[in-house]
Amino acid sequence: MKFLLANLLFLIWASSAFAQVSALRVLDRTTGEPVIQAHIKSDEQTVIATTGTDGYFTINRDDYPVIIVTAVGYQSREFVLRAGMETLYMNPEIYRIETGLLVLANREGENNVQAYQQQHHAQNMDQFLDKIDGLSTNKRGAFAWEPVIRGESDQRMNLMIDGMQVFKACVDKMDPITSYVETSNLSELHIDKSGSDVASSGGGSSSINLVTRGAEPESFSMNVSTGYRLPDNYRSLSVAGNTSDRTGRHAVRFSGSYKKADDFVSGNGSQIDNSQYEKLNLNVSYRHRLPSNHTIEANYITDKAYDVGYPALLMDATKALADIGQLRFNFAPTDKSWRVETVQIYANAIRHTMDDYSRDVENREVMGGMHMPMFGETFTAGTRVNGQAGISRHSFEWFLDGYYSRAYGDMEMNSHDPNIEDMFIYNLQDVNTWQGNIGMKHRFMISDDLLLKAEQNIALKNLDTGSERFASFFEGLYNRGLNTRPNILLSASGNLLWMPFDDWSFSGSLVYSERMGNHMERFGHYIYNYTDGYFYDGNPWLKTERAINTDLNTTWETDSHSISLSLFHKQYFNYIDGILSEGTGNIGLDFKRYANVGDATITGGEFRSLNRLGPRLSIENRVSYLYARNQTLDEPLPLIPPLKGFSTMHLHHKGNRLMGEVEWAAAQHRIAETASIEDATRAFAVLNLTWERDWLNGSLTSILQANNLLDRHYHTHTSIGNIPEAGRSVMVSLSYAF
Repeated sequence: MKFLLANLLFLIWASSAFAQVSALRVLDRTTGEPVIQAHIKSDEQTVIATTGTDGYFTINRDDYPVIIVTAVGYQSREFVLRAGMETLYMNPEIYRIETGLLVLANREGENNVQAYQQQHHAQNMDQFLDKIDGLSTNKRGAFAWEPVIRGESDQRMNLMIDGMQVFKACVDKMDPITSYVETSNLSELHIDKSGSDVASSGGGSSSINLVTRGAEPESFSMNVSTGYRLPDNYRSLSVAGNTSDRTGRHAVRFSGSYKKADDFVSGNGSQIDNSQYEKLNLNVSYRHRLPSNHTIEANYITDKAYDVGYPALLMDATKALADIGQLRFNFAPTDKSWRVETVQIYANAIRHTMDDYSRDVENREVMGGMHMPMFGETFTAGTRVNGQAGISRHSFEWFLDGYYSRAYGDMEMNSHDPNIEDMFIYNLQDVNTWQGNIGMKHRFMISDDLLLKAEQNIALKNLDTGSERFASFFEGLYNRGLNTRPNILLSASGNLLWMPFDDWSFSGSLVYSERMGNHMERFGHYIYNYTDGYFYDGNPWLKTERAINTDLNTTWETDSHSISLSLFHKQYFNYIDGILSEGTGNIGLDFKRYANVGDATITGGEFRSLNRLGPRLSIENRVSYLYARNQTLDEPLPLIPPLKGFSTMHLHHKGNRLMGEVEWAAAQHRIAETASIEDATRAFAVLNLTWERDWLNGSLTSILQANNLLDRHYHTHTSIGNIPEAGRSVMVSLSYAF
């Protein structure tokens, strides 16, 4: 009797335990193949399971109602495990591997996440970013386009490489940091459009973080790629390789690329002078795994651009040099409630030399009859630390970030008129920036289908100049003593994610942010602005600019279809812009000073759909729109792109991949006439075709691209000086992996 009772109790206990354990499968959303060696983590980032060769893992849903799935080549995703859920889909994240790249509406990507099937490995970073919904680029020629997120550029967005702060050296914005990372070296692209990732980004600004590929503990591999394009004679060559020892403790990755292009030709057959460029990029990464399973990573990037023409500007870049280095410590996971996960130390130096010796300065309207060689440089050093912490039963992530940056810029004015003396001007003289941040990220599971995320950040920031003579200029200009002091900047965000059904998700976020004027807005001198034709002087007494951003998102996602809609509204207070200086024009030049001009708004949205119509055919559509207004002047903000979009069809058959793309934009008649000299632009549509084929069992890949197939003559609204886009071009690329 006791034996039977014991067995009965055992069976009851076993059946109860078995009911709590479920088998789930992780699949690639694009291919339907199982994701092998995916790590299943708790919401405290502790690894609790790993998928096998069939993609399956088992888990107790009662103990772990919320899990995070991570895998090499895929975007980490957070799942709420509900009854009946059997399959978890992962989206490809690596740009080249699986020909997919993940773009995030918010950094963690629980919603509004889709893989962009971009297969143009030979694209420049500028061209790639310009094709993402919600992003645009301000163009000054064929090279180094300035990325813009939802109408926010430069000072109102944060551009990073591997989380590092890197600041351009050119006062004319000829060297955005996106030009320092090649697409072949891109591992992940994190785009935070709403600015809700305040804890790790150091504030509430929208951001782009270019995550580079590091060394991996794998056997020797190498890839060689080359390309040639007509009619601008663009040629490129890149080599990348990875190797490690047998134990996997030491790994090295190296890459190098060279690019050169002549002047491009517009759609009407006109050659665009001063649009050539030449560029060299090298990247070396080393990874060492300690016996404790902690790892140390070192990475160095050097980028050299020469003879870069800017047809929209007064001068060209003779040299643009960047050296970017970092050392990162990654600590192995531990069960401790308080722990450090990564420590990063970095430094970078950017130098930029430009001149107008190849230009006709005699007949130039602005600063005619003189040459104006310019030089600029920035040096930045910083550190980032992040980890996990727990108080009682609540765990959260914490981030510490601090950096120092020094900026310098000068300009010579060498007149051709012997009666006019030459001049030397400091655009920036020893302008120093210090900033420190502490941020926290929290998650609260309110119910089985409702998740709340809350983030906070406190920053202490200060700007000043180490030159008393440079400081005295601003004291005389504003007739007040310079007494710079640190500013405390607050930012916070809340994001509510509701997943009522397996196919649907809804989210809303609210972000509050404060921004201190950057080094150009506070201490820039004699800076020419090409959008309005004025020379700008900084204002060290700018008030803090504040902003409130609201963001609403919804996504419907099945195995074959995905539709996503995002709407947002951003309100600025104490908006920083230029105002007309007193006595302007008395020396034949027009001047503005930076000031807090009042309020401004940016409203808009993005729509994305991805439909897989069969195993070989898929269609993708993306549309974005912005409506921006300077409320003080009661007119549109400048350089706001019109309604625009992309429609793409992908056809796959055996080793062949064919992609047809229509890029289009509506006319833009909402222009800033008081604060800018922009004009209206016409609508356009451009057809691009790409054929990609694998040979030799996939080792060799050939790509044939034809852009602007109909040779359309047009320019985008964000093209400075209305420089037209390139006409019809044909490019052949080859890539061999071994």
